[in-house]
Amino acid sequence: MAGTTQTTDAANERQRAREQRGIRSNQRVRVESARLPSPPRQRRPALAALAVLLIVGGAAVAALLAMRVDERTPVLVVTEPIAAGERITEAKLSTTQVAAEGTELIPESDLEQALTFNARVNLQPGQLLDTQMLTDQPPLGEGQVAVGAFLGQGFLPAGGLQAGDIVDLVSIVTGEGETVVEGARVASATAAEGADQAGGTGSLVTLLVDRGDAATVGGLAATSQLVVTLVERGVPFESGEE
Repeated sequence: MAGTTQTTDAANERQRAREQRGIRSNQRVRVESARLPSPPRQRRPALAALAVLLIVGGAAVAALLAMRVDERTPVLVVTEPIAAGERITEAKLSTTQVAAEGTELIPESDLEQALTFNARVNLQPGQLLDTQMLTDQPPLGEGQVAVGAFLGQGFLPAGGLQAGDIVDLVSIVTGEGETVVEGARVASATAAEGADQAGGTGSLVTLLVDRGDAATVGGLAATSQLVVTLVERGVPFESGEE
């Protein structure tokens, strides 16, 4: 009986030993599985190169924009309406940054000079002020009015008119010609097409005349019986420099 018991105990010991070896083997497999190296990452050289190009390109664009900003200069801009013949005032001006090289725009540094001039034409808010918009002719005087007229070819000088010009106004009602106004001033002159009933070409002109002459001048202009003769050219902007 004792021998049977010993045999059974030995068999049990061997069974436990096999089970222990199995447990340790499974644990070893799991540990080794957990320690397996991860697969190497795939490198993408093309994407890396593209990223470098984007960075370099962005820096170049930023540098170019900075250089362009440095090239901009402050120029004068109209902030409130200014009528033709009206004195330019600082209260109706401001400044804005633009690339003004090679233009006739007036820089902020010439503000004091610009304030000695008058507007050649009507100016609206947002317009950049340039030398062609100014004249040193005096503004609309007391008792003067502005009269608009379309002057077709043959009714004004061949070279046209410009703001600031001094002109004589001639009536051709009788066919012989009669000067009705001497020394009128041209406030503005703009080339135009089809402005008369015949669809001719010419200029839309604003004339500064005494109030007493306004009706006569307006009537002659409306019936195409007004001829303008040039007496003196308008003085350009630069003439105001001292």
